[in-house]
Amino acid sequence: MNSETKKLILSSALYTFGSILGPMIFFVGLGYFLDDYMGARLFYVFIGLGIAFVISNILLFSKAISMTKKMAKYAKEIKK
Repeated sequence: MNSETKKLILSSALYTFGSILGPMIFFVGLGYFLDDYMGARLFYVFIGLGIAFVISNILLFSKAISMTKKMAKYAKEIKK
């Protein structure tokens, strides 16, 4: 495995990790503070978890679509 492949794998893994963990920390943390402020019991935490789930999926699917387009373009260049 060459260094370019390793860089691509590492960057994909870090993007995936950040796309899941970033919204999770932000929205669940926001839900936690709203629960504490409003006196609710885990209601806003679960709302934040749901929002984080949706945003994480949007980020991951958009990255997958982008990478698929890049791979198709690269495959066309190789065939020439």
